[in-house]
Amino acid sequence: YFFTESGDRLDLLAYEFYKDSSLWWILAAANPLITRRDSYIVEPGKQFRIPVNPQAAIQQYKNLNRNR
Repeated sequence: YFFTESGDRLDLLAYEFYKDSSLWWILAAANPLITRRDSYIVEPGKQFRIPVNPQAAIQQYKNLNRNR
């Protein structure tokens, strides 16, 4: 966890923590109350969760889509 600051964005945070900005959706799913559906921008001053293992979320996503 960390506290968000003004200017933080999901894609930039994903790159900072995972070295892959396309994984922004993992951060959005882990923090639904402080992310906006229409923007990468996060609300400043909020406690923000960074999942340690993004591979678990990616695998869950793949499993859900495999059954479609």
